Amino acid sequence: MQIPILADITIIFLFAAIALFICGKLKIPEIMGYLFAGVLVGPNGLRLIHAVEQVEMMAEIGVVLLLFTIGITFSLSTLLSLKRPALAGGGLQVAGCIAAFTGAAYLGGYELNTAVVIGMMSAVSGTAIMLNVFAARGEVDSLYGRISLAVSIFQDIAVIPMMLLVPLLAGQGGKFSDVGIILGKAVVVVVLLFAFARFLVPKLLYQVAATRSRELFMITVVLVCLGVAWMTSKTGLSLALGAFLAGIVVSESGYGQQALGDVIPFKDVFAGFFFVSIGMLLNPEVVLNAPVLTIISLILLIIIKFAVTGFVINIIGYPVRTSVLAGLSLAQVSEFSFILGAVGASTGILTSDQYSFFIAVTVLSMASTPFLIISAPHVAELVTKLPMPRAFRGGYLSEEEKEPEKELIDHIIIAGFGMNGRNTARAAREKGIEYVVIEMNPDTVRREKRNGTPIFFGDASQAAVLEHAALKTARVMVITLPDPIGVRKIVETARRENPTIYIIARTRYLTELEPLKALGANEIVVEEYETSIETFSRVLKKYYISHDEIEALANQIRTEIMGRPGEMISNSTEGTTFADMNIINITVPVGSQIAGKTVRDVDIRFRYRLNLLAVNRGTDTISNPGSDFAIQERDELMLMGEQNDADIFMQAIRQRQ
Repeated sequence: MQIPILADITIIFLFAAIALFICGKLKIPEIMGYLFAGVLVGPNGLRLIHAVEQVEMMAEIGVVLLLFTIGITFSLSTLLSLKRPALAGGGLQVAGCIAAFTGAAYLGGYELNTAVVIGMMSAVSGTAIMLNVFAARGEVDSLYGRISLAVSIFQDIAVIPMMLLVPLLAGQGGKFSDVGIILGKAVVVVVLLFAFARFLVPKLLYQVAATRSRELFMITVVLVCLGVAWMTSKTGLSLALGAFLAGIVVSESGYGQQALGDVIPFKDVFAGFFFVSIGMLLNPEVVLNAPVLTIISLILLIIIKFAVTGFVINIIGYPVRTSVLAGLSLAQVSEFSFILGAVGASTGILTSDQYSFFIAVTVLSMASTPFLIISAPHVAELVTKLPMPRAFRGGYLSEEEKEPEKELIDHIIIAGFGMNGRNTARAAREKGIEYVVIEMNPDTVRREKRNGTPIFFGDASQAAVLEHAALKTARVMVITLPDPIGVRKIVETARRENPTIYIIARTRYLTELEPLKALGANEIVVEEYETSIETFSRVLKKYYISHDEIEALANQIRTEIMGRPGEMISNSTEGTTFADMNIINITVPVGSQIAGKTVRDVDIRFRYRLNLLAVNRGTDTISNPGSDFAIQERDELMLMGEQNDADIFMQAIRQRQ
């Protein structure tokens, strides 16, 4: 059986893999690799791809999945809070950009109707590429990331009347009432989606999750994504906007993180097709025939759009720094510009040469997006130093830059909420230690959420789920699941995503000990031999054997079974008393005020009356560190001293820089 498109897919993956490898070595954003691969294999390059339409179809799926995953990270309340930047900011930005670019094109010698089309094409920004860069940098939920998304949503909706306006500019008829009808349909669809988010989808996903079938859950999530995207496209809205709204619907259901983990592998693959397809549109000959004009047009496009967008965001109340960051993020041109340009070319408003030139400038502007976003903080710093009125500098909405949620730091991640998980959570709660629970039973999640437990539904073996639990800043992860294969996967993923986290895994059988050690578990609680130790300990107590002798025998057996005596001795010193002195292990939290300081600067011995015996850093142990030794985040300090002094020191290092 022959699959004609298989050869094209293989070629795309081959060139994309090579390009991404080179970009990784040169520390260039991955999008550049995809775009370059598209230029090479496309019809304007080596012409290796023949099934262009099929590739573009897969690219559309990539955009849908990309916007769906972004939507999952949002909530309905977050979206509603963006109505000001979406309506006021988006409306003024689109109107301002159309006016500015129309004027520039008209002064440049274009006919008025052509200039208006160029203005509309330049007004919209590339949502998919912008959000992909935000996601890679973890800035989707930043203030300027949310503002950029809000303006971008308005732009996507504004494309509808723009597309209907192009034939009118060409004198080919049409009715302005069509715009109202389509927008009316869009409003109805959005209202229905929000109703689904509140009432239908949570119940549906609850029933699906209760089956414990990962395949059924994943298929249902993809069905919701594609179904909502298809429904919105039928009203004249874009597939991308529909997919984003579908993500918000799933996010509101409480099953968003698990859905995100299931969809991300598909998103990464299909989104690659989208970026490659954008690169295939670029004709290098157009750039080579007029390199100076192309570069000047690109620079003017970015400067004008940045200036208009930044100014609009500032006058609706946001401070200069936020306005600059959002303005540069939106300074490129959208993939929807290709559609507007194609309509303009088909109606005769744009010539084929004008359309090809605009495509070249558009693709180059999209390629510049990662660099614009990376450079945005530096540009913002320079702009804020310029003299300007106080009203522009501050922004009366600057208080929104405060983070709405408390960041989890130095907490415990508990995977599984059975008896062991509950007891661990109870101990943490009573001692004032923050924790978060990951659980796969939807009934447990629903019940415990009502009780105020910090718990969410998800598979802890998925990196996206662990990221939501703030794995990077956690101190300890406790895995209490009864499934040995599941425990292995979780240990492997957690160790890969955070090489320094302390992992305690529970398993039933001794045969799991070595595999879990190899995967990176720091401590393994084996029920099989812990039960046997507890049994013979109780037996020996009946024969009046002393507690110390029983404990020594238990430690000897544990050491023999673990195969690492040194590790067991080290663990057993935690809290052990020697002449009224404790040996206590304390881990330096992320962001601690002592991180980066030397032992001399911290002055542990004289300020806190503690002796630093050793430091565990990852898999290395530094014994008797000198006064010039620099303490780092996540270092485990082995200290000797009185417990009260250790408690004071522990409180001090929890203070952040």
